[in-house]
Amino acid sequence: MENNLDWPILPYKKDDIPHFLFIITLPFSGSTALSQLINSSKKTMILHNKGEGQWLIPGLCDNNRWDSNKEVNYESVKSIWLNKYQEHNKINKNIEVVIEKSPPNMMRIMNLMKVFKNHSFLANNRNPYAQCASMLYRNYNPQQLSKILREDIIKNLALKWVARSKVLKSLIIDLDIPLLTYEEFCKKPKSIKEVLTIPKDAISTIQVDAIVKVKDYKPQKIINQNNRQIKNLTKNDIDVISQVLSKNIDLLKFFNYRIYY
Repeated sequence: MENNLDWPILPYKKDDIPHFLFIITLPFSGSTALSQLINSSKKTMILHNKGEGQWLIPGLCDNNRWDSNKEVNYESVKSIWLNKYQEHNKINKNIEVVIEKSPPNMMRIMNLMKVFKNHSFLANNRNPYAQCASMLYRNYNPQQLSKILREDIIKNLALKWVARSKVLKSLIIDLDIPLLTYEEFCKKPKSIKEVLTIPKDAISTIQVDAIVKVKDYKPQKIINQNNRQIKNLTKNDIDVISQVLSKNIDLLKFFNYRIYY
């Protein structure tokens, strides 16, 4: 692949490489709060205000970004992410860790491992009902949907949770990645320090009681939003999600989730 608008190449210093913390996560699973809390350390940074470096590279965030066979220019990815880090580090020379949480990373993490050899992982997942509710209300106008269309959308969202959670489970097992679910994190934010394998200076300076800003919520300390979001689901929504999940009991058990009846 050549240098083009989709895959630009920026200059970077090959001898200035930080530690990359890849948060392997589904979308709308609380990873923004997770990454922001980690980023309360004076030793860390994020590449983009959403914590997702994919948005810096047009070719990486197009409509086929969830395709595991997507052709990616990794030299472009490396140059842009390292250029961003190095420009930031000119001002703040204490940065040791870059936090990267683009959800589609899970589809090509083996290649990213080869590009960014100094790395570690943290896996994150969320209650499927809450995750589906969040996606429904963020990406659609549910009050304007017909019953049939709403059912189709909810079913599709549940199937995506299953498919992506299967990928996440495989990576956790194959790469021995620590798992911290959204629910565990909200219950005990300081547990983040127990599961991270990043430089000790970065871990020790994480402010576990930090105020975070997630989407359009007011800035606040870590709080579990599951119940509030699940209440937005109708009984039929829950039944549709449960029907999909009922065929994936072992997957639910792996992440310590259950079916709602």
